[in-house]
Amino acid sequence: MGVTQSSQNDHLEKYLGQDFPDGEILIGFENPSNICYSNVILQALYYCKDFRNCILQYQNPINQNNLLDLTKLLFQSISKHKQKTGVISTKKMMNYIKTKNKIFDGKYHQDSHEFYMWFINEIEELLKDKQNNWIRQIFQGQQLTQIECLNCHTISQREEMYCDLSLDLFPNYSLNTCLQQMSKEEQLNGQNQFFCDKCQSKQDAIKRLLLNTLPNVLVIHLKRFKYDERCGQMIKVSTKIPFSQQLRIKAQKQTKTYELTTIIIHLGQGILYGHYICITKIQGKWFKFDDDKISLFVDQDLHYVYGRSYPTQAQTCAYMLFYNAQ
Repeated sequence: MGVTQSSQNDHLEKYLGQDFPDGEILIGFENPSNICYSNVILQALYYCKDFRNCILQYQNPINQNNLLDLTKLLFQSISKHKQKTGVISTKKMMNYIKTKNKIFDGKYHQDSHEFYMWFINEIEELLKDKQNNWIRQIFQGQQLTQIECLNCHTISQREEMYCDLSLDLFPNYSLNTCLQQMSKEEQLNGQNQFFCDKCQSKQDAIKRLLLNTLPNVLVIHLKRFKYDERCGQMIKVSTKIPFSQQLRIKAQKQTKTYELTTIIIHLGQGILYGHYICITKIQGKWFKFDDDKISLFVDQDLHYVYGRSYPTQAQTCAYMLFYNAQ
């Protein structure tokens, strides 16, 4: 995974001078075959300090035959780069990933959220038998699915772990109201009645989804793509969803305050075409990573990625949000 100096990013070091992020290396990724979907996730994870530190401190011998080893090699080649900016190829990692998951084997545009979920789950699987499973410590929270029988009022409960929250989008809703909508009660009646073990019969019921615990790094997925029966295909949802840089969430067992650190943005009309870029906050400054190109981004422009109040498919929209607990 060789790194080469990129002249197009040299201006950052010269422009920022003493204000260049202390101790950081800003590296872009090559995009030889529509892999912007993976580039943005790798950028987001590298600049997620908890994840980066755990990868770099990972002690297993590097044998280059699993995703943990390849991620460590990638992160090492960035962190040990002699210049402050550069460009790196992720070819070795992507060749491995293509052998593990045929979805990513090809020259077609893929979904960055799907790549994130596969990537995190793959590493978690490699760590599952280890005492220090830092994927769970960093990204996992617990949610509760409750169903209350309206006849006997017995509550059935199922616990599940999550590594992200996928939110439905509603016109004129903010991120906070979309989060609240996730916990809205659902009526189970008619053909959807619930079989109550206590009543030993189908009964009307109420279903609710509750957050029980919260992760240290909260990843929010905005459902920008849905199947449209009229046209028989997936379409993009460009609904405007304003979000703040600070987020306070109250769960059943804890309350946490989060700071926005990374935004994955989708440009274009559909899930299998378009382009992804990553905007990351590093030591108080926002940087835009567009494959091998890196530039500054200002807070005042964040509203441009909220989406649009009117229907459009081509809008530049925030797709994934990474929040760090404070």
